[in-house]
Amino acid sequence: MEFLNLVIIFITALLVLRAPQRERLAFRLLVTSVLLMMALFLMATRGSWLPGLNY
Repeated sequence: MEFLNLVIIFITALLVLRAPQRERLAFRLLVTSVLLMMALFLMATRGSWLPGLNY
């Protein structure tokens, strides 16, 4: 899942650099990535959701 976040952030950076007119899409991808990171953090800190494995 961390790799997915890195890919989303990389695509966001490419969109901002290569196609500034797609800034709205880049912002949505960035917000999606932040929400995904928050969800992963909550799952990792709340041991009752998933067992203690390396996610």
